[in-house]
Amino acid sequence: MRLAETIAEELRARNDLGPDPDSWRILLAFHVGRAGHPQLAQQLVAPLLTGPGPDGRSDTARQVLFAVAGPGADTRLQIILLRADLDEAPEDAIEDRLRLHHTLGSGYARLGDYHRALPHARQEYPLRAGRQGPDHPDTLTTRSNIASWTGQCGDAREALRLFRELLPDRQRVLGADHPDTLTARGNIAFWTGECGDAREALRLGRELLPDQQRVLGTDHPATLTTRSNIAAWTGECGDAREALRLGRELLPDRQRVLGTDHPDTLNTRNNIASWTGKVGDAQ
Repeated sequence: MRLAETIAEELRARNDLGPDPDSWRILLAFHVGRAGHPQLAQQLVAPLLTGPGPDGRSDTARQVLFAVAGPGADTRLQIILLRADLDEAPEDAIEDRLRLHHTLGSGYARLGDYHRALPHARQEYPLRAGRQGPDHPDTLTTRSNIASWTGQCGDAREALRLFRELLPDRQRVLGADHPDTLTARGNIAFWTGECGDAREALRLGRELLPDQQRVLGTDHPATLTTRSNIAAWTGECGDAREALRLGRELLPDRQRVLGTDHPDTLNTRNNIASWTGKVGDAQ
């Protein structure tokens, strides 16, 4: 991988290599992508997708990207094209830059690449606030994305601070029962737990659950997630037996609503197994 990155950097920096580098890019992108590094493959083929080149090279580069990127191939291809558009967008093209930063942030987030998603959300926010106003629902959503992706990048305390700042604005603008307001409350509870305060997270989760059941319904995925978090925080507070009971109550509802193969259903089964061991039944 060190050698591949060195070659990729030289291909980016040099323009005296004749026609061969395009072939080298495609070949190296295929191999590093197959080795499990689609981001580097994307960087290698990007110039072939966005710049002038011999006929057929762009199509070949697209095929390589789809071959190595798996389920994220469409998103990776979109990101390459959007980044090229962003590089060419004038600074005063506010609408275009707003749209591009928003779409790029969302695309990186879909890939789980929050370190690249977060800078785009941070650049989107002042553009959106200036164009739509600080209280526009889309502006509040951008703030929510910044908070979530900040946490996903490893800064749980800053994520918690940002969500605590966001909540009163969502309550004032959208109302206490709006789904986005409930989501902000759920995020505050979650990041409180991630900051190590399971007892306060449990209290917040128990306060949130009846409001979600009333507004969203008992089968809504967000409601089920809160029940899962309550079970987890109950266990973290030292009551593994109650956590096990709550997990066993939750499992059939997740199986019925989400399906037996959904990651959240599998996570509940895993938690049940873990808490079964913690109550002393290793067998």
